[in-house]
Amino acid sequence: MALTSSTTFRSAFDPATEPTPKVHPHQFVSPKSYCVQGFSGSVDRDSAADFAAALDRVISGPVDGIVFDFSGLNFLGTVGLVLLRSFIDDAGARSVPVVLVGGRSVTRPLELCGMDSYVRTFETIEDAGHALTETQVGPSTMEFTIAE
Repeated sequence: MALTSSTTFRSAFDPATEPTPKVHPHQFVSPKSYCVQGFSGSVDRDSAADFAAALDRVISGPVDGIVFDFSGLNFLGTVGLVLLRSFIDDAGARSVPVVLVGGRSVTRPLELCGMDSYVRTFETIEDAGHALTETQVGPSTMEFTIAE
């Protein structure tokens, strides 16, 4: 099955705490906004280039947090895990937190390769967005110690 993707931007704007969102002539600006990048289909050898291009589009703009909605994926192969890990490392270097939404077809590969402790997964986009906007999730980083 081919890979498809979509990008949306969401805000945790709460009219009770913020009287109006800040408006810039060219973009919507809110201190609690995040990007949702949705995927459906399979991430495998045949769709790796499309997956990498979608990841590049997300990080190329100014984003404060990223939710990858993998709930529509039916397969996340090794190449997808490698690209995802590289993306999370790059986002962490830019202090941009990344979280995932997805079922067992996503969480199981993450568990098998040890990435489940590296990136948080949620059952819904709303739960993931809430965690990002309420600062429950910081940038994903991993430190390595080299013995001399």
